[in-house]
Amino acid sequence: MMKNELSKKQSELLANFNKEELLEIIHALIRNNELAQITLVSGYLLESEDILKLIEKEYKKRSKSKRFFDYYETDTFFNELHNSMATLLDRIIPLKPIESEVLLSYMLQDFERMSETKDTSSGGWQDYYYYLVESWIKALSLQKDTDKVTVANKLFNIFQGEYYFSLSLLGEYKSTLGLDILRQLRDIFYQHKKDDEALELSYSIKDIEFFKTYLDKEKEFLYPRYYLDYAELLIEDVRSDEAIVLLENIREKNNKLPVEFNDDKIMELLIKANIEEGKKEEARQLCIDAFKKYYNHRFYKLYENTLDKDEKGSAIKLFLDIANQYEENRFFYLLFLIEVERFDVINDYVLNLGKDNVIKITDAIIPSTARKVSSSLYKSGFPLSATLVRRALVEDVLGRGASKYYKYAVSDLKKSLDYGEKIQSTDDIASNQTYLTALYAKHKKKASFWSLAEEKVQGVSMDKDGAYYGK
Repeated sequence: MMKNELSKKQSELLANFNKEELLEIIHALIRNNELAQITLVSGYLLESEDILKLIEKEYKKRSKSKRFFDYYETDTFFNELHNSMATLLDRIIPLKPIESEVLLSYMLQDFERMSETKDTSSGGWQDYYYYLVESWIKALSLQKDTDKVTVANKLFNIFQGEYYFSLSLLGEYKSTLGLDILRQLRDIFYQHKKDDEALELSYSIKDIEFFKTYLDKEKEFLYPRYYLDYAELLIEDVRSDEAIVLLENIREKNNKLPVEFNDDKIMELLIKANIEEGKKEEARQLCIDAFKKYYNHRFYKLYENTLDKDEKGSAIKLFLDIANQYEENRFFYLLFLIEVERFDVINDYVLNLGKDNVIKITDAIIPSTARKVSSSLYKSGFPLSATLVRRALVEDVLGRGASKYYKYAVSDLKKSLDYGEKIQSTDDIASNQTYLTALYAKHKKKASFWSLAEEKVQGVSMDKDGAYYGK
């Protein structure tokens, strides 16, 4: 049921009103609610031509202001404009698609002017703008008597001005607009020497033959990423042998290509192509070579795809050994362990650091990741290491005196105490109370932290002598 829909009882009461009573209700609604008035008039009381005129009038009235709108005013402005336009446009587009498309085209092209006096940094304009884009495409798709070249040219004209959506978005409307129109648009881009747009659109509609024809004719792509797009399409089209030749050639020339070329993506596609061709040994070696260079877990996952079930145990050991070779790669080593969910190994790693050095984990991974690691360690049956990680996060914030992060440190303190309930006081780790006493002794001047901890963490209390847990 929609949030604003009447309940069954309310619907029954409404049905009992006579005509005069309903008219009185309607007049009361439209007197007190502008949107209700627009909905009633545009939806039920206007001819199509009048709705179009009302859209134009309403848009000009709302968009003409030249004063500057701040961050919050901009969000309100676009939200109200979106609501008022949608009410009208949703009604008229199916009835007058050509006329609606002309209006929508104007609004899209007018967006740059209108946004010059708005603080658009919040992104609140996007719902309105993408509604215009989708409505414009819908209006184009409903023009059944308009030939495909004309529709393609209408699309092309929009891309001659400022626009704020990716051309590849059109690929999502293949079924709405039809492939023929999108191919026509691509050809128009190419005819106007807009090769980048032609290739981007060809990739989004998976037109592999255009890539082949383009490369045969031009001898090279405008940007290196199009080699990768072409290779990806070849693999999807079960032409992995051609993809391998293309990618190997790229690797040979890579030192001469722009630095923006994504070498790890080359390796990923080359591995996939070899797997598709049944070249498992070649794929495995490429996975190892790529992992040694990039320490990215996806190369392990690709390696794993080439293995039988009984081979996976030795594979993870091989990759763990590679990842653990160099001290300077602690960050990548830990990320790899997290991605492959080897919390037993992470537990050993944390415990080997010890309570005095566990703070180093905050140098290796960002706090949000460390929190996920701690939670996963606890769920996996390792409360000791989970507690140490949370304590390290608390110490990191307090040690830096980063007061703006105190709320996160208090949350970490709470988790450390919760997890600490599952461990016993030993020589290696202090009990909750011993830990809290030591933490207070070290950071007792952080009054705002302790005040927040007492407020937010059940069981924590304070007096002039210290901090207590469960007192």
